[in-house]
Amino acid sequence: MSKGGIDLTNIHYPGETIGLIGSSISSALLAQAAGRLGYRVASLVLEEENAVRQFASWQTVAKTYNDQALTYFAQRVDWVMVEVGLLANRSFQLLNELTEVALSQDLVAITTDRLIEKAYLDSHKCLVTPYSLVTNLTDIKEAVEYIGFPCVLKASQRNVSQAHNHLILYSEDDYPQAEAKLQIGTGILEAWIPVERKVSLTVVRNLQGDTLLYPVFEVLESGERKTKQVRYPARIPDFVDMEIKRLGLELAQSLDVTGSITLKLFVTSTNVIYVNAASIGLGDEAVFTIGSTSLDHFEASLRASAGLALPDLKVKAPAAIALPMEQLNFEAVMNQYRMRTDWGFALFNPMGRDPKDIEGQVIVTGDSIQSCERQLEITDLY
Repeated sequence: MSKGGIDLTNIHYPGETIGLIGSSISSALLAQAAGRLGYRVASLVLEEENAVRQFASWQTVAKTYNDQALTYFAQRVDWVMVEVGLLANRSFQLLNELTEVALSQDLVAITTDRLIEKAYLDSHKCLVTPYSLVTNLTDIKEAVEYIGFPCVLKASQRNVSQAHNHLILYSEDDYPQAEAKLQIGTGILEAWIPVERKVSLTVVRNLQGDTLLYPVFEVLESGERKTKQVRYPARIPDFVDMEIKRLGLELAQSLDVTGSITLKLFVTSTNVIYVNAASIGLGDEAVFTIGSTSLDHFEASLRASAGLALPDLKVKAPAAIALPMEQLNFEAVMNQYRMRTDWGFALFNPMGRDPKDIEGQVIVTGDSIQSCERQLEITDLY
């Protein structure tokens, strides 16, 4: 059944059950958003205690995301959203046979396989770092001849064990570690690029083709406090910001995204832009939009995947810094939680844990990054 060219069978209404696979903060925030929109939530997780549980009508706890667990779960929900990096291509194919997954075959391939992702980005004239498929030490040695040192070895498949633990090769002395890493599966060897900034952009697109462009944000993985922060606005020139947004829109349209896509990019000191990854779905870094924009990434992505309209996006705060709870002082955070109406808080206490065992993120907002930093100092969050 369709109306105005839109397939109404892909639109989901209150009372239907969304199945969330994964137990990270991003899944918890999706579950929270689903409840606000009137959906029931089911979750498939690997641990009994998790952040999603408090928002789910029911959960299935499995030992692994195997065919049996996926089949049992998929047959009991109306549609499914999956955290990035959990499932292999064949698992998505199984889910597609049993329920609705808002991912095309191209999107599934890009989501699960870094090699296909690189090839797709390359074919769409995105600048990617030089790379080579490697399956053994001989492949690595041959690739190093034109990629050079240093270089980075990554697992090709995102769902394999330790897929996110990349290995930097500085010299031939690192070959034994590289060979050991290939025991988990095929790898990709990439050139190491001197990076001035690591930035990201999320584009949300619905069934009707309407899109939301979120602010380009920056990820800081070190600093004086040796902490991880997400900050916006990113410290990039306006023309770089515009080019990143152009790339994001173009890729979202060419991939016919329903939901969200996040581009992870490297910006060099000469403002050359490399597209490092195109992640389908949301990660925890998207939390900075809570409190800083009129519609956070999570509710927007859920609305898009459910076939709902997307409202206009407005920026509520000119700047924001998002900080993981595990890096912060509990008492100081609770003081601000009681008093603040201008900050964002994405805090969870999985059932069964100590009341002080809270996970999530705090989003400090202000008129500028400098203003956010001053608030951090005054409130003694660290």
